[in-house]
Amino acid sequence: MTARPLLERNQTLGEWLTAQPVLDENGLKLSAGYTAEVWGNLAGGLDTGAVYTGLLDFGAELDLGELAGWKGATVSTTWLWLSGRDASAELVGNLFTVSNAAGFDTLRMLELWFEQVLFDDKLSLRFGQLTADSEFFISDYGGLFINGTFGWPAVAYMNLPEGGPGYPMGTLGARIAVKPVEWFTFQAAVFQGNVFAQDVNRHGFDWSLDATTGYTFFNEAQIRWNQSANDPGLPGYFKAGAWFQTGAYADPLADATDAGNSGYYAIIDQLLYRERVTPGPNAGARNLDAPQDAEAVYQGLGWFHRIAFAPPGNNFTDFYVDTGLTYKGLLPGRAEDTLGVAFAYAQLSNGGRSSLSDGGASAVGAEMGLEFTYQAAITPWFIVQPDLQYIINPGATSDVGNALVVGCRAKLSF
Repeated sequence: MTARPLLERNQTLGEWLTAQPVLDENGLKLSAGYTAEVWGNLAGGLDTGAVYTGLLDFGAELDLGELAGWKGATVSTTWLWLSGRDASAELVGNLFTVSNAAGFDTLRMLELWFEQVLFDDKLSLRFGQLTADSEFFISDYGGLFINGTFGWPAVAYMNLPEGGPGYPMGTLGARIAVKPVEWFTFQAAVFQGNVFAQDVNRHGFDWSLDATTGYTFFNEAQIRWNQSANDPGLPGYFKAGAWFQTGAYADPLADATDAGNSGYYAIIDQLLYRERVTPGPNAGARNLDAPQDAEAVYQGLGWFHRIAFAPPGNNFTDFYVDTGLTYKGLLPGRAEDTLGVAFAYAQLSNGGRSSLSDGGASAVGAEMGLEFTYQAAITPWFIVQPDLQYIINPGATSDVGNALVVGCRAKLSF
């Protein structure tokens, strides 16, 4: 098999030096990528300066149907090698993590799970080392943005023990998803209640299932519309969900033995405007809005909105909202590039404000963040994303000034 020219490949190594098609035929898919970021805080926050953040991710997925005739069975694993520094911790001091790639320097197993799909994909069972933010509480359009709160939101990682089962921490869990009709899905999952701190659970193998650790439950219903390429309307979906915590929780005023907590959320993703165009030279990158039609790529304006509540007596953050707009293919000839602007607001509970005040901080009750970003697909395997963030009330205090952060991400798929 002849290797394709470099700029036409889906990965830098050209489908693993032409071996990937052979592996695919036997049910094995390998993946790897490297994310490099440079961040600079120009004003406000804890300090001005610049930091580097790096992430090597790699994994494998084995289709047991292709390999052994076990229909609907899959085994998957994902690993992370985190490096560099965290702009939020060192420069800004905010709740909304500037980079969703940042984390404690280590090699960590993020996920390792087995999945069985039954009844023509209407029932899916998954168990092993899982993350909640791979399937719950997420917005597709929000996934464009680099600030971590637009992925695993602050209302989750500020209230669940040690951030909960979201990047970069996976933990033991099981998930069931039921899809009786094409437009509706219900899914539920249970996770180990405490993932432990990143510098404690360094490699992802710190497992503990007991009453003190407890369990975290996620439940989510999803409704979709106009998902087919032949539907005349614009595609979108609505999600509503809740999480419940049985173990000791992160209430800043509670005794460490207190247990039982919850949170509730809703999400909407909607394509507002769509234009149909011929694919450009950089059309090989992932396109969330593309129909199952190889002859066309849909571009347009998308909108997302998330809102969440948590009981104020038990949680550090009791109200959260984020919203944003993305436009795919705004510039002529750049069908796979995406421009986005998003805003997030996290309100502290009375207990959260009291906790900050008791620590000597001047609590103001809320943190807000605004992000502008442009993701440019240079080739199918190389993305460059300049980014600007403005953080209002970093750390939900008035102790430091509002921060202006600029950065750039480069992502390479091997």
